[in-house]
Amino acid sequence: MTVVGVVPAAGRATRLQPLPCSKEMVDVGGRPVIEYVVERMRAVGPEEIRVVTRPDKEDVAAHAHLLGATVILAEPATAAESFAIGIDDLAPDDTVLLGFPDTVWQPPDGFPQLVHALDAAEVALGVFESDEPERSDVVTLEGDRVSSVDVKPEDPDTNLIWGCAAARVSALASLARHEELGHLFAELAGKGHVRAVPFPGTMVDIGTNAALSRARALLGA
Repeated sequence: MTVVGVVPAAGRATRLQPLPCSKEMVDVGGRPVIEYVVERMRAVGPEEIRVVTRPDKEDVAAHAHLLGATVILAEPATAAESFAIGIDDLAPDDTVLLGFPDTVWQPPDGFPQLVHALDAAEVALGVFESDEPERSDVVTLEGDRVSSVDVKPEDPDTNLIWGCAAARVSALASLARHEELGHLFAELAGKGHVRAVPFPGTMVDIGTNAALSRARALLGA
C-alpha cells in the first residue's frame, strides 16, 4: 500500500489581502504556515507529499521543493479539484492524506491516527470542536461513525467540524463531480463509509485576519 499526502495550495486568499506573499507562506509561530500540515503528514512516513499550486505562486512552489515535496502546477478552481489532480495517478487501494496548508491543529500524530481508523472505514475524518462551525464543514456523529456532513451551514446542528482526513483512493473516485470535498464526504457518510477521530483542542484556519491573529496567539507568535 502506498501512502501519499496531498496539499491543495492554489487558492487566492481574497479575505486576507493584501499580503506580501502567498497565504500558505504567512508566518505563524516563526515559520510558514504550510509547514504545519507537511510536518503532520510526515508523521505517517508517506512515500510522497504532493503540493498542488498555481504557476504564479512561485514562493509556494519554491518552499514546497525545499520541504522535499512534489510540486504539481495547475489551475484548479476549487480545493476539491486540487485534491483530484493530486490523486490522479494513484491506485484505488492506495491511501491518501488530505490536509490544508492554512490550518494549525493538534495533535502531531493526527494523521497516523486517521490511517489506523481506515482499518474500519473508507474515509477517516479528523474532527475538532469549533467556535465558528459555520465557516467549515459541520459533522454529526453516531458513536465514531459520521452520520452527516453539512458544508458551511448557516445554522449548524453541532459545533464539530472536520479539518483533515485520510482515505482510500477508491473512495474518492467521484471527487471530480463535486465542487466541495465535504459534499463527497456527505455522500459517503450516508452510506456508512466514514469514521470520525476526535482530536483535542481546536483547529485554526487562517483564512481571515481574525483567525490569523488567533493562530499566532495559539503558538505564541
